[in-house]
Amino acid sequence: MATEVSENSKFTLSLKSLISIIIVASSFIGMYYSLSMDIQRAMELPKSEISRSELDLKLELISKTVMSNADKLNKMEETVDKIEERVYELK
Repeated sequence: MATEVSENSKFTLSLKSLISIIIVASSFIGMYYSLSMDIQRAMELPKSEISRSELDLKLELISKTVMSNADKLNKMEETVDKIEERVYELK
């Protein structure tokens, strides 16, 4: 079924298809304007008040907390291993 497109070709749209195209196009246009307004509002908001030194201190605190938790976890694993050994000895 070969179809050729030329100057004499006819293209027809049903009313249902035309309405669907209009609805889709208008929804894209509405989303574009809504998004552009959100971007404009976000650009007008005040800058973040967190300084670089405050951020560094928070990151350092988080790192220390993670390392502390890792140490505690290792101690707990050792304790569990000792308990398992004692349980096997009792059997």
